[in-house]
Amino acid sequence: MIKILSTLLLLALFGGLFAWWQEGIEALINFEVGFFSGTLVLAASTFGYWQMVSGSSESSPHHDLPDIVDQIDDRYGLWEEYQKTPTQDVKAILQEEKQRLKKQRRSFKEFLKTTKPALSIYRIVAYGILVTGVLTLISYEIFAPVTYLIGAGLAPLATAVVLWVSP
Repeated sequence: MIKILSTLLLLALFGGLFAWWQEGIEALINFEVGFFSGTLVLAASTFGYWQMVSGSSESSPHHDLPDIVDQIDDRYGLWEEYQKTPTQDVKAILQEEKQRLKKQRRSFKEFLKTTKPALSIYRIVAYGILVTGVLTLISYEIFAPVTYLIGAGLAPLATAVVLWVSP
């Protein structure tokens, strides 16, 4: 953890100085806003994921909803162990299919249970700060997309390199 923080701090310092040396104060501002907003998104995503993993006491999901991957792979239930005997009545087949589709519908509450990691308040706030930074730079007419993207992309890359290199 200390290695990652020190690497990010050094990268912010030297990357900002390099951007300032190459392009001036506007490049420095773009690089630093991009770097810190990218770092916030990275930290918020990591913290939200860590909370989700540490909060689960077992490896199975906490809801009794069907597995989405199983529904995609076996949409029509062809690989189920329990097979119903086919009926010849078309109306009965249609009625059974309608009932099965009604059971598969999910309410808004069930939808929120399965999308909890994506709707983390930390990630929403971090992305809000990222968007606010971009809009602020645009409103002051100093937005340089290349420098901003370099700054925003260096935080995840540096973290990945530090984690890959360290034992």
